[in-house]
Amino acid sequence: MSDLDGERARILSELTDRVWAEYRLHTAEEDRLAAERSAAFTEERLLALGVTAERRREAARFSAWLRETERNHRRAQIAEGLKVFGTFSTETLTAFDRDLRSDGPFAAAMEISLHDGTPHPSRWHRHGRTGSLVCGIQSKFSGERFIRDFLTFQPYNYEIILDAYRALGLPGSVGLKELAAEKYSLSAVEDLLLIGEALRTVQRHRQQGLVIDTGYGAGDEMHERCKHLQHLTPHFARWILTESPSDAELVTKLFIGRGGVFGLTLEGLSADEFLRVLQHYRGLRSC
Repeated sequence: MSDLDGERARILSELTDRVWAEYRLHTAEEDRLAAERSAAFTEERLLALGVTAERRREAARFSAWLRETERNHRRAQIAEGLKVFGTFSTETLTAFDRDLRSDGPFAAAMEISLHDGTPHPSRWHRHGRTGSLVCGIQSKFSGERFIRDFLTFQPYNYEIILDAYRALGLPGSVGLKELAAEKYSLSAVEDLLLIGEALRTVQRHRQQGLVIDTGYGAGDEMHERCKHLQHLTPHFARWILTESPSDAELVTKLFIGRGGVFGLTLEGLSADEFLRVLQHYRGLRSC
């Protein structure tokens, strides 16, 4: 086995160990919470509610079946995701591993396990999100090119990369890095992502200001209010890549002409706020 093959095997082995360790922690937590919920109802309380012993047994069997069905599905997703990682180039795997070991931008953006191989909590997930990344690496994140493109462009929000794939209609084998090398330039693609991120941010800030108490959770309402917003469309993305507009040209095209030709969502947005956010993201990128 060559040194590269050995390094590749190590990276995949550590990723496998990490994701299954996270899975075991997650299922143990589920079992603990289920036991606590069950213990919260005393025998007297259940009888008072008219819940018979037979009904309790049926409910317990159904819960166990449902839990195991969900876990079988999750295990299958993890196994499939690990297979996909196994098809990645050694270069991509090495860059991915280097980022994890240094707690780099990709690890931070994806809220995944840290370099020591132990599942760590993220902001929203008690036992980390390595499993979410592995399970969704192809279906949600579009495979190897996503990792390669993120590490190349390091956007403020990883979703803008996925938005760019859709807007540009890139086939699954072609990423933004390849597009830059073959047709445009890294700086042109980087500018596309920065402009798209800035528009996306000011759109969502405006929508957040419009959120009212309608009975949903704020997150659900924000999702409903934002799912129609357009910040990168095919025409707009190609225009940025081919024309490399200045900030003044962007403002003229978007906020004086209202951007109707691009099919963007610009109602209520401020040119000054857009430029402020765009400059902020550029400053972050240059750090």
